[in-house]
Amino acid sequence: MPTTLADLPPGPKVQAPQVRNAARYLRGAHSSVSGLLRSVDPVAAERRKSNGSTVGRLAQQEVDLLRAAIVFTSSGLDAAMSRLVNDAGRHLIRCEKPTGAKAQFEEYLKNQMKASAPVPQGLRDAVIHPEAAGKVLDHYLGERTRASFQGSGDLDARVRNVLGISGSVIPIASLKALDPFFIARNRIAHDLDYEDTKNPKASKRTDRKTDDVVALCDGVFAVCSDLIHATADVIVAAR
Repeated sequence: MPTTLADLPPGPKVQAPQVRNAARYLRGAHSSVSGLLRSVDPVAAERRKSNGSTVGRLAQQEVDLLRAAIVFTSSGLDAAMSRLVNDAGRHLIRCEKPTGAKAQFEEYLKNQMKASAPVPQGLRDAVIHPEAAGKVLDHYLGERTRASFQGSGDLDARVRNVLGISGSVIPIASLKALDPFFIARNRIAHDLDYEDTKNPKASKRTDRKTDDVVALCDGVFAVCSDLIHATADVIVAAR
């Protein structure tokens, strides 16, 4: 059977339009990564056919496809989670009922406006704007989503906490399980997967294996899907 990802769970069944864009981004990324992974087997089979052998390690071209799958998965995570925070976070902060997202927003403003520290320029500009309420919210959500997500700590602080998702629903252990993925992504994105870029004579690159890469990517898509579903439940509970 061709190498591919596990099926992505269906989108939330509850009525929460604020998570639809995030779910759509995640599905698009899942489709792209699945296509990349499916291309590994034909490329490897053709090479082995020309070599006259059906065994052996993957060639660099095939491993590069696996590396690309990790990078595409990372892009999907960034796009889907940023969209989720912007769309759902804006709704949960503005809704009438008390929400964890609103409490996080208020705590952020209190910390940023402490007398002992200067107010950041972006926030100061937002506060004095004629449409201050909307601009302050724009600033807050922009700060939460400006940078790519670098590890489980980012997903915890900048997605789960911002949206007021309970730790009993999305345990920190589920997020920390993704740290090996982030380590792999960063090694590929920043060091071309070389194991020792500080040594000018070193040329060894990390040997990526198909099953390992599939497991890493599957884990990301599963957690992102869980975060989207959990956010939809929070939105429904706040009605």
